[in-house]
Amino acid sequence: MAGDYRLRLKKDFEDIFKNGKKVTHGGLVLRYRLDAGETKPRMGIAVSAKLGIAPKRNRIKRLLREVFRLNRHKLIHGAAFVISPRESGQLKDFNSTENVVLELWRKAGILNQ
Repeated sequence: MAGDYRLRLKKDFEDIFKNGKKVTHGGLVLRYRLDAGETKPRMGIAVSAKLGIAPKRNRIKRLLREVFRLNRHKLIHGAAFVISPRESGQLKDFNSTENVVLELWRKAGILNQ
């Protein structure tokens, strides 16, 4: 994932968790906010150790990053969000992960029509 599209700072995560909106779908939680000053969507990932051992968590993060990389052009400008998987059942492969994430973005209203 390119650096410009990534949320990295603790204050950015805290701002989204504190002031953002929340949507859930398919074992994922999406917390997001819209920033009119931004020209591109930005994503962060927060994966709990409760999901399993490190290789499993890293695979989930890689899948989510790849879905974002290939579909970020479909998002509205200024969307900043954090995706938090709560269960890994529907995140087995790329296609199922992509379907869940696209539906989550649609429910949040950050997917371009």
